[in-house]
Amino acid sequence: MRSIKGWVLSLILCALVSSMAIAQGDQSGTMVGNWKLNVAKSDFGGGAKLQGRLFEVTSDKPESIVFSVTETAESGMTFTYKFKGAADGKDYPAVGTSTIYSYTEVGGVLTETQKDTDGTVTTGTFTLSPNRKVETWVYAITDPQAGVIHTKLVYDRVQ
Repeated sequence: MRSIKGWVLSLILCALVSSMAIAQGDQSGTMVGNWKLNVAKSDFGGGAKLQGRLFEVTSDKPESIVFSVTETAESGMTFTYKFKGAADGKDYPAVGTSTIYSYTEVGGVLTETQKDTDGTVTTGTFTLSPNRKVETWVYAITDPQAGVIHTKLVYDRVQ
């Protein structure tokens, strides 16, 4: 089963990259700011439940996605991650995990693909509320034995 660090980072990256479809054109910067996981409204799909997660997005443009993450796992352990990359279909590593990420855009929809060293693959979709204060991330996490966990994570904007 995938590591909690890789799973968590994948969730964050999906939201950031998916938001770039919204951020293009007149709405640049829709994800820039701070976001906090709403644990009560989230569904972890039977996987490890996080105690909390906060991430700061400093750039959400297709050519430059930059953010940092601090999260607290179910065990109480705190992790920090950083990412810098682009939505160009190429693989990018994140600082703090061995997982590789790539992003593609087809028809204005951005998709994240995460590949963990154990063979787990994560894909996801993202929606942002009309007022841009709530994000909902839906993921399918497929382990090497083809087992799938579906998750729905809800985040609130905090400023």
